[in-house]
Amino acid sequence: MAKRPGGVIAAVEPGSLAARAGLEPGDELLAINDHLLRDIIDVQFYGAEEMLALSVARGKERWRIELERAYDQSLGLSFVNPTFDVDIRRCANNCDFCFVKQNARGMRRSLYIKDDDYRYSFLFGNFVTLTNLTCDDWARLEEQRLSPLYVSVHATDLALRRRFLSCRSAPDILDQLHRLAALGIEVHTQVVLVPGLNDGDHFRQTISDLTALYQHPVASVGVEVVDHVRPGDRGERQRHAAAVVERQRDRLVVGRGQPPAEVAAAIVRRGRLDGHVAAQRRGEVGRLAQAAVEPGRRDLEGVALAHRLERGAHRGAEVEVDAVPPVDEQRQRTG
Repeated sequence: MAKRPGGVIAAVEPGSLAARAGLEPGDELLAINDHLLRDIIDVQFYGAEEMLALSVARGKERWRIELERAYDQSLGLSFVNPTFDVDIRRCANNCDFCFVKQNARGMRRSLYIKDDDYRYSFLFGNFVTLTNLTCDDWARLEEQRLSPLYVSVHATDLALRRRFLSCRSAPDILDQLHRLAALGIEVHTQVVLVPGLNDGDHFRQTISDLTALYQHPVASVGVEVVDHVRPGDRGERQRHAAAVVERQRDRLVVGRGQPPAEVAAAIVRRGRLDGHVAAQRRGEVGRLAQAAVEPGRRDLEGVALAHRLERGAHRGAEVEVDAVPPVDEQRQRTG
């Protein structure tokens, strides 16, 4: 049986619109103004209107609630999961260096999920490859302008990137990045550099393409993939991986003397991430990727307001605009 749309409510803020409407934890919010809800992004986007019609389910019972809200009011809801249609989209690529596949046994289950979901990229800063975007996804990106997104590029050469991802159907990443740029969507990029595969001239071309498009640093992770690591080899191999990236970075300068690549080094054994590097990957590498530029997520309520203004202009109507407050920083759990 197909899962019905909507999300299960985890908590209702006391005194909020949702509380006054009688919503309770365990209820399902199915739609807002007849828009079926796929995730908490939809809740915030479609919930930005002044007049709201909520479709709610409690067990087998369904009903409709009409509310009026001001632009400084949230519904006051948090949800069991951030996405309602599926828990998270899985990655169908098969990279040699995949850090998820290299994780040691015995850790929490979520660490073994190979995710590739652009919504989690927008909400939580997860890096995605954009290889699984559908026509519906592009239509949604155009409507909601979900920005910024975090994208693993690895190589801008199409044939090389397909080989790198082990995905013959991977679309041209430059075409995708230009399409996102045309929509006004900011993208933070990273490159995992594997010596002998996407380094050298390939890396120079990738960095040149990305900096020409974005004019800001690219997060780069130097990785060497080997079959075996002897105890005495670890430090030397890590230094070698770092040196490969540093040599490329030293030759590449973009605008105002800023290097386009922030780097970290790791060493990977086939089949398992080296234990000392696992902590580094979760720490230093993650921080470099996230800190390439300051975060600046787009205000979804502001985007929804712009749509409302555009609709009003087409109808020749006058629309009064209140000041739009910033989006709640904890919006990944609230509507």
